[in-house]
Amino acid sequence: MRSLFLIILLLSSLSASAGQWYQDEAIAESRPDIGSSNGFGAMIIMTTDSQEALRNWAQPTRGVYLPRSETVEKGRPMEALIVFSGCRPNDKGNCVVAADYKILKPDGSLYAKYEDTEVWRNKPVIPAGRVGLAVDRVGLIADPDDPIGEYKIHCTVRDTIANSEFTISAGFVVVEASKKPHPTADAPVE
Repeated sequence: MRSLFLIILLLSSLSASAGQWYQDEAIAESRPDIGSSNGFGAMIIMTTDSQEALRNWAQPTRGVYLPRSETVEKGRPMEALIVFSGCRPNDKGNCVVAADYKILKPDGSLYAKYEDTEVWRNKPVIPAGRVGLAVDRVGLIADPDDPIGEYKIHCTVRDTIANSEFTISAGFVVVEASKKPHPTADAPVE
């Protein structure tokens, strides 16, 4: 059995250039987790700490640190965050961007899929030089009977106004849960 969730996300923005992604103040090289078409671009970031990502996103700073994760224990959440820029506005000044997600098990078979999730639907265009954070995000919590190994997430992102579409992808490894208890937000870390 599998536990999946789709969560509505608060939105904001951070510095970037439309269709260009920067890492350490240099243009990032082409990678599977970054895509663009017709000046519209997006990046997928996998994290096990979306609460830290959201706290960081809410800060009015020039850039934002979004914690990336490559490994998750069974029973712990792994989430995909989509940041985007350069969406084309309709005649009302709003963008219409959606995404389809497909999560594949280590053997390549389908684990789950979500279609037509909201990235930025009927919301004002993101100002030039900034990026937005998708409204919806998709996550996975591997159950004890789910296989361990590398999972892949493929995300097809669509700017319907610009008629642009591309696929970005990321991988993460599911491992057995440790017997050591995990701290909660209310418990002190030792």
